[in-house]
Amino acid sequence: MPKLSVSDITTYNWTFEQDILNYPKHGIEGVGVFRDKLDNYGVDKGIALLEQSPLQVANLVGAGFFLSNPASTRAQIKYGIQDTLEAIELAQRLKTEVILMLTGTANTFFQTQATAEELVVTALKEVAPVARAAGVKLAIEPIHPKYDGFTFLRTIPQTMDIIERVGEENVGLMFDTYHLWETDDLIKNIAVAGDRIFSVHINDEEKDYAPGNDRTIMGRGIIPLSEILDAIADTGYDGFYDVEIMSGEIWAMDYHEVLAECRRSFDALMA
Repeated sequence: MPKLSVSDITTYNWTFEQDILNYPKHGIEGVGVFRDKLDNYGVDKGIALLEQSPLQVANLVGAGFFLSNPASTRAQIKYGIQDTLEAIELAQRLKTEVILMLTGTANTFFQTQATAEELVVTALKEVAPVARAAGVKLAIEPIHPKYDGFTFLRTIPQTMDIIERVGEENVGLMFDTYHLWETDDLIKNIAVAGDRIFSVHINDEEKDYAPGNDRTIMGRGIIPLSEILDAIADTGYDGFYDVEIMSGEIWAMDYHEVLAECRRSFDALMA
């Protein structure tokens, strides 16, 4: 059976404790953990809370960012590597198999695309064996161009090129329906990615774009989710489908209503 989780950024105004206590009440099986939210609550306290919960940690968000201001490129890459190593240790404690990673963005004045790619590949080659030994997968996420600053990766083929160059079996793709649904040859590229899809974010896009309110609950928007999710299922993917919604409109709602609707919408999509 497909497994539903909810990223704790979706219930932005709840505390980490409220997330962990309330998600199971709506039949949610997992939680996607943002490091900042866990840090604000307290890592040790949060892990203790999870140990008493039926929830599994679907993924840990917040690692990578190897590229930054060119004046501090070497320092930033060193920091990104160290931060990722710390995230791997945290993922072990959380008993999750997946860390979501963003590369950071190349500065095109100082760094060519090729240079940026090589820097990221080199950094991933350093952290991937550590993650593998810890039983952790590194899932690299391509992001829609409107969200500049997070990564220079925009499509599955671009991301798969990086993954193949790293050459480690535990380095793969984080698939987000919102960020990828408009990219060319999507269904074909999902099949090509195959078992390198390590985690999936599900959400929908509002019919009328509004900055800060363009993502919504599945079934409310314009993304052809059934076709996309069928293609992902055809790859043999059996991990969590993690609801990640960043939207002022959704953040202002009653979160019990949000979670109940997410559960209903997911079940309808997977029926």
